[in-house]
Amino acid sequence: MKILFLSPYFYPHIGGVEKHAYILASSLMKKGHSVVIITKKHNNKLKSYEEVDALKIYRFNQPKVKYLGLIYTWFWLLLHFNLIYKSDIIHCHDIFVWYLPFRLLLPNKPVFTTFHGWEGIYPIPLKNIIYKKIAAKLSKGTLAIGKYVEKYYKIKVNKISYGAVSTPKVPGSKVRNEIVYVGRLDSDTGLLIFLTVLDLLKKIKDISFSVNFCGDGELKTQCAKYGRVHGFVDPAPYLSKARFCFASGYLSILEAMANKCIILTGYDNDLKKDYYLDTPFSKWINSSNNPEILAKKIIRFYFNTKLTQNAIESGYNWIKGQTWETLLNDYLSLWKKTTAS
Repeated sequence: MKILFLSPYFYPHIGGVEKHAYILASSLMKKGHSVVIITKKHNNKLKSYEEVDALKIYRFNQPKVKYLGLIYTWFWLLLHFNLIYKSDIIHCHDIFVWYLPFRLLLPNKPVFTTFHGWEGIYPIPLKNIIYKKIAAKLSKGTLAIGKYVEKYYKIKVNKISYGAVSTPKVPGSKVRNEIVYVGRLDSDTGLLIFLTVLDLLKKIKDISFSVNFCGDGELKTQCAKYGRVHGFVDPAPYLSKARFCFASGYLSILEAMANKCIILTGYDNDLKKDYYLDTPFSKWINSSNNPEILAKKIIRFYFNTKLTQNAIESGYNWIKGQTWETLLNDYLSLWKKTTAS
């Protein structure tokens, strides 16, 4: 099949959606499919077109002006209409609105959407709910990363997933007092709760924790007071050493579980609570809106080796089934089932 991905960002940009789309596209190529990606430039030094591992990547500069950026995107896609017309499958990663006019122009062209997440604003603005409702209604099939998407956006999807991960071939050597945070350094990720946890841990005598932050954002300067901020980097080297991981999203949770970390998450609204707890892995993560509870859990795991190992192995056994091959088959079955109907 000839498959076209529309994604807000793509390689070499670092993020959960980007990694999801990149590994999925690479897996499709290995199965003999052709994959083209259309995405925004996050850096003007990037080429407008290049091939990476046989993936054909088209990039454009989207004006950062409300509505003008979307109009320009539609115009750019119209100039490259052939990429759409020649594709057997169109798959939008969140940004169905890019494809909206072409859904009307090509009503029989199979188009699908993956809803990767929320916009970080709670309560969710009505317009964001409407956008997802339109995408769900006009897509031939849909996949949501997380069950909470259906509840909070009032839509029904064909398939719910939580992503995928590769387990390390060689397990890392854990450092008992090392903590890593993985995700954006913004207030909607539960980061402020984590910083409060660190304040509480500092008050405990005879224990000193080393903290690494894999991410960037508005709270970067504040985070630098607690540990080393590395920016958006591959968290694998830090996850392999850390005993504890404060994770902000599904990918970071899965990667931490695959690296045998004790996982902590913080929430400050009902959506984020469901995001973490209405999941098949909720029993293997430590989630709360109370920093004192999370701090006590860290200390408990720090001193109780048997409890730590039991918690880690239970999650690790589950994560071994969350492979990229399984995710690929989810996409292939979605496309096959809905295009055949």
